[in-house]
Amino acid sequence: MAHIFVIAGHGHGDSGATGGGYTEDERVRALAKKIKQYGGNNVTVGDMNRDWYADNGISTLNISKSWQIIELHMDSASASARGGHVIINSTFSPDQYDKALAKYISEVFPGRSQSIVKRSDLANPKRAAAKGYSYRLLECGFISNATDRKIFNENIDEIAKGILKCFD
Repeated sequence: MAHIFVIAGHGHGDSGATGGGYTEDERVRALAKKIKQYGGNNVTVGDMNRDWYADNGISTLNISKSWQIIELHMDSASASARGGHVIINSTFSPDQYDKALAKYISEVFPGRSQSIVKRSDLANPKRAAAKGYSYRLLECGFISNATDRKIFNENIDEIAKGILKCFD
């Protein structure tokens, strides 16, 4: 199994998206803890008391280039919007981990027209690329959608285990 470095999105005063009485930062931190619980020594969770985007954390990160970075998020839009997907830097092609995560997350959270999205306008994918790190941002459904939120909350253990299997 590849070693995974988990970044829980938002935090440190930025709640991220909200929905149904939940905040994105709290939910993805709960998921990060589960990933660590099930992944043991194959998982390192980045400091969850910080906002890795706001403080430019990836630019000062010093980890092995063989480690796989996954940044956890949840989307927000209209209450009918659904689905999960993987975001990668626009200059890269999806690797085996991106493809496995995209397949898995789109099965758990269906509804997106694309399961892998290339973006050139996001800071953390750019920062990771500049450092030579393998990085992907994982959108774990829409916190603003009652169905996605229920799936996330009721299956958080299975989601953590499924994410880990993508890095076998």
